[in-house]
Amino acid sequence: MKRSWFYEVTLPESAIKTLKDILKDNQERPQNIRVYFAGMGCSGASFGIALDEEREDDVHYDIEGLHFIMSEVEYSKYGDVTIEDTGYGFRVVVANMPENTGVDVAEDALVADTKIYISYLKN
Repeated sequence: MKRSWFYEVTLPESAIKTLKDILKDNQERPQNIRVYFAGMGCSGASFGIALDEEREDDVHYDIEGLHFIMSEVEYSKYGDVTIEDTGYGFRVVVANMPENTGVDVAEDALVADTKIYISYLKN
C-alpha cells in the first residue's frame, strides 16, 4: 500500500519554469522528478534529480504542477530538499547534508536505467 507521506521541496520560480520546459521536451519519459543521493566525492555529498518512475516506497511532494519523488529511506536520512537553479543546471541541497567521512557510501546511491539526468544550458 502506498504511503501518503509528503516531504518538502523548495525551489525558485526559475527552476519551476525550467523543469516544466524539460518535462514538456521529454514527454516520452516519466514525468516524476526523482531527488536522489548520488554519492560522496572529495567535496562531500552529491545529490541529483532525474526523471524516473514512482516506486511504492517513495515519498512525494507536488508544487506548481511538478511531482517530486524520493526514496523513503533516503528522505528519512537526508530530510527536506532545496533545489537551486544555477543558470547551468541545478544544485540540490538537503536538510541533513552528510559530512564527507572518507567512507564508501555507494550502497546509498540510487541509479536506475529509466532515469534521464537533468542538466541544461541556457542560451
